[in-house]
Amino acid sequence: MHIKPCFNADFFVFSVPRKNLSMQFTQRKILRILTILLALSLSIVSIVGAFFPNTYERDSTSIAAQGAGQDLVDLFVAVPLLLVTFFLASRGNRKAALLYAGTLVYIMYSFVIYCFGIYFNQFFLFYCLTLSLSLYAFILVFSDLRRQQVELWFTQAPVKPIAVYLGFVALVFYVLWLKSVVPAIIHNEIPKEVSDYNLLVNPVHVIDLVFALPGLLIGSVLIWRKKGVGFIISSLALVFMVLLTLALAAMVLVLVVREINEDFTIAIVFGILSISSLAMLVLLFRKIISPSTV
Repeated sequence: MHIKPCFNADFFVFSVPRKNLSMQFTQRKILRILTILLALSLSIVSIVGAFFPNTYERDSTSIAAQGAGQDLVDLFVAVPLLLVTFFLASRGNRKAALLYAGTLVYIMYSFVIYCFGIYFNQFFLFYCLTLSLSLYAFILVFSDLRRQQVELWFTQAPVKPIAVYLGFVALVFYVLWLKSVVPAIIHNEIPKEVSDYNLLVNPVHVIDLVFALPGLLIGSVLIWRKKGVGFIISSLALVFMVLLTLALAAMVLVLVVREINEDFTIAIVFGILSISSLAMLVLLFRKIISPSTV
């Protein structure tokens, strides 16, 4: 028997078999609690980081300014987006479901860096809590998405432009990071991005080379082949890139405002990346069909 995915008033789940309804209700309830707690935790660390300068007093002035810039984006963009998309996804909006999951990816990425790249401070446990909440919320929502035939959500989706864009961005950042890391390995030196901030390693190098960039390449290949998981990964990757490049632009602007750096050109570059990623996301999402037509 062919089972069509459908949506109810709480969260997107399969309508059958009925014996699993109690389990689905429990999962939805847990996800709702995780989302509320995550919004609260993220709001707290964002407020103290953006408006209380002593939060990053052990970090370099550059790291402190960048942290404040990202905190502003988290507070005024990520938190509202998280809550609104969860609310809409819980009522069957497919675009909101993917936006919600992509926002979780951005939060996970950011707080791996907060947990490993920021000097220990009074909010360390909140950093850990935020990372934990976003991780387990993501596991729940991603497992639900994987149970559905997501490829049926899209009709005549422009898979090739999306695939090329994701692959291009991944290759550009591979070149940027390897250009720094490989010469340092050859000469047995410490990369400038590590020594300048007195770090053991650059957590951005780690999370990009291990997770983010391979994810972009895998998503690129799979969406080119019109695989369901390819549509999921690519959608989440585009949401992640919109938010991350917006945060990076904010970091640079705060550096300029605090007179730590006078060059805001890179902020324009990140802004262009954010806009182009948003354009690709709109291009992909406008082909999503409503549940009633599946």
